[in-house]
Amino acid sequence: MVQTFIVTGASRGLGLEFVKQIAAKGDTVFACARNPTASTGLEALSNKKNVFLVQLDTNSEESIKAAAEEIESKAPEGVDVLINNAGICGTMKLDFETSSKEELTKVFETNVVGMNEVTKAFVPIMRKRGQDKVKKILNMSSILGSVASMQDADGWGFSPAYCISKAASNMLTKMMANKLGKENFVVYASHPGWCQTDMGGHAAPTTTEDSIRGQLAIIDRLTEKDNGKYYDFEGQTLPW
Repeated sequence: MVQTFIVTGASRGLGLEFVKQIAAKGDTVFACARNPTASTGLEALSNKKNVFLVQLDTNSEESIKAAAEEIESKAPEGVDVLINNAGICGTMKLDFETSSKEELTKVFETNVVGMNEVTKAFVPIMRKRGQDKVKKILNMSSILGSVASMQDADGWGFSPAYCISKAASNMLTKMMANKLGKENFVVYASHPGWCQTDMGGHAAPTTTEDSIRGQLAIIDRLTEKDNGKYYDFEGQTLPW
């Protein structure tokens, strides 16, 4: 059965690879980005049949509203899967004493507030699938958002703004899961691995292809028992 996906932050890296692999399976995908037509990768995938480019700035209420209206008009029967991938990193090689208020605020606004606002706008579209069908929300996290895993590091080299925002997004994920689980949603946090992206660098051990292949496999097998969980791209449970 063909599924319908929404992917945010789709212009490059993990988001673009999500769109590639979802489209290759024959599913429908709304690829959302601040400037989607500027991405040659997205432009090459756009076919107006099962890949639709949508302008979305997750920090703009007007943009979020317009994107939701556009997607709802093209998917009147609803959406099956929301992948909240949009996010920014912040500056590496800082600690809490050298991180600025401006950077902490900017990264938090994008990675936490933006994710919350996007989800609020898209959940009503997903509800159209009905109570009897499982709807799924992947909130892109990171092992760097795991408080339990940050036992010895002082933040130096990890981008405190990013780590803090991902820890907060994990809490938001649990709260979303607690509420939406009553409506047959499965909401979970996903660690993509240390990937070969602009953020991860070319020396990273995991390719975007492998990361997304693993994450899509997890989406396919999710059940209500997975609601509110925290997984890596290989399906291993991570500590909060």
